[in-house]
Amino acid sequence: MTVFPADDPDKVPFAGILPAAPKPFVLGNGEGEKSLVFDQLFTILLSADETDDQYGAFTMVGPKGDRIPAHKHFKTHEIFYVVDGEISIWMDDEADYHSRTTLTTGDFAFIPANVVHAFQIHNTTKVFGVGTAGFERFFHAMGQKTDLTEPRGVAVPDYPTMRAAGEKYWTQFMPEFQFRD
Repeated sequence: MTVFPADDPDKVPFAGILPAAPKPFVLGNGEGEKSLVFDQLFTILLSADETDDQYGAFTMVGPKGDRIPAHKHFKTHEIFYVVDGEISIWMDDEADYHSRTTLTTGDFAFIPANVVHAFQIHNTTKVFGVGTAGFERFFHAMGQKTDLTEPRGVAVPDYPTMRAAGEKYWTQFMPEFQFRD
């Protein structure tokens, strides 16, 4: 069971099934620590606790929807690997690089820290993600913890919750950002 020291302000307490230490474990299909964020189900498979603060791994499953707000992570590098479905990703480094790419099953994208990005799901899609250690807890801070096995319903965080999660996990929301696509 995951337990965090009370004196560690960078961790969001979550009682789950991850071991909270770098030791071997196996999760069955659909297992992990889950949160519903908007209409997307995020499942944490591996956290900073299990990797000695090296990386975290998660899945995201969501239905067709609108583009999420533009944002950037100041410390987090993030990967997207499309397990099944179709998703467009916008990326802009606010200098020379900008793109809009539609990824389908088997495609991969890397988003370095400080790159403004957003995504839009085109049909029910499952993405495997890996990020810099600790970021995986952002989904718990933003969303509603759940035991769902597929996304159902909508959990819309209020602005103070979004702002607090962003500050804690080095993320800036940029709803007015205009992508060059």
